[in-house]
Amino acid sequence: MSAYLTSNDVLNALATYFHESNKKGYLKSSYELCIYESIKSDHKHMTETQAADLAQNIVNLDYELTYPGNKTHTVAVLVFDQLLKENKNSLKALYPDHPDMWQNDYKFKPSQQVITWVLDRNIKGLASLADMARGYFYQSCEHKGFKTSPAYFLIRDIKDSLLNNLVKYSLSDEQQPWASWSEPKTNIKTICLT
Repeated sequence: MSAYLTSNDVLNALATYFHESNKKGYLKSSYELCIYESIKSDHKHMTETQAADLAQNIVNLDYELTYPGNKTHTVAVLVFDQLLKENKNSLKALYPDHPDMWQNDYKFKPSQQVITWVLDRNIKGLASLADMARGYFYQSCEHKGFKTSPAYFLIRDIKDSLLNNLVKYSLSDEQQPWASWSEPKTNIKTICLT
């Protein structure tokens, strides 16, 4: 498999979407839950309370260090950094002798296009984000620690949120089948030609 560093714009888009899709709740707690899930999956010996306390301490420290540089999108910057870190780790695992493949000067900048897509409930835009998330996953999964990394849980959260929004924006409440759906009856008959 060949891999490459995901573009700065894709990372900006995914981090901006995380911010926009979680800001109705409490952004910091959504991010903290992903960190908790990472800790819990990577440190099976920890109790839930220990993992939760560690996640809270890590997030509080990271938030405190990041806040002075970006007060309006602090959590988005943290998401961006986690996604970039794991994408780089994947390249390091595949191409350990080629540091030029993961060197970059990427910086987080909110994606105005993503903000517009979310505000306008733009289905095509959200589908584009889902494809970006899929591409990011493909480019970042080549090292052993990926499935227990914060980025893994963040991208999973982003994909779940996108699916939820695509359903919500595409189907009315009456059209959403949830857990009960019946195959429509048709007049098509199956014929065996053997």
